[in-house]
Amino acid sequence: MIPQVMRLDDPRMAAAIRDALTGGGVIVFPSDTVYGIGGNAWDDRAVDKARRLKQRPADQPFALHLAAVDLIEPFVRLELRHRRWIERLLPGPYTLLLPTGAAPACSVKDKKTGIRVPDHPFFLQTMISLGIPLFGTSVNRSGEPPLVGFDQMLERFPEVDLFIEDVEPRGASGGRETASAVLDLTRDPPIALRGEVPPLPEDGA
Repeated sequence: MIPQVMRLDDPRMAAAIRDALTGGGVIVFPSDTVYGIGGNAWDDRAVDKARRLKQRPADQPFALHLAAVDLIEPFVRLELRHRRWIERLLPGPYTLLLPTGAAPACSVKDKKTGIRVPDHPFFLQTMISLGIPLFGTSVNRSGEPPLVGFDQMLERFPEVDLFIEDVEPRGASGGRETASAVLDLTRDPPIALRGEVPPLPEDGA
C-alpha cells in the first residue's frame, strides 16, 4: 500500500480528508505540538485500525481533537472553574481531562474525556469547515517516544490512509518534539499528568 501524502496548502486536501474520515480511514495530521494520528471519533472502524497500528491497549482512550473552543460542549460537562481554565489555555498545547458528557466511547475512561483544541491552521481553518471531531494521539507505537520526522512516520505507518504534511518549518529534526501537557481538571486544584500546570490569572487580571 502506498500512502496518500498531501501538504497542508494543497487545495484538494479538505476533500481528501473528508473522504478518508467518512470512509473509516486513519490520518496523520499536524498540530501545535507533535503530529497526531487518528480519525473520525464516531467511527469504530477508524478507532480499531488506529489501535492496531499503534498497538494501543483497548482500555487506553484517545484525546478528542476539536477545531474550536465553542465545540467542546456537549462532549464534556463544564463547571465555572473548568471554563476559566479553558479560556486561559485553549486553543493551545494542552490536553484537558474533563467530566464526560456525550463523548464518543474511544475518548472516555473513568468518566473523563481528554479535550484538545490545537492552535494550528489545520484545526482552526480546515477541520472547522469539515465539522468532524477527531480522536487522536501521537504518532508512535504505544510506549515509544513520538515520531517527529515526517519520513519516519511514512516508513513506520504505511497503512495510514492519508498523511497531511505541515507547511511550517519543524526544526532540524523535522518535527516538534514535545507532546501536549495533560492536565486533569476534574481535580481541584488541577494536577498535571504530563508537563506542568500553568498559573491561572486572578479574577480581573
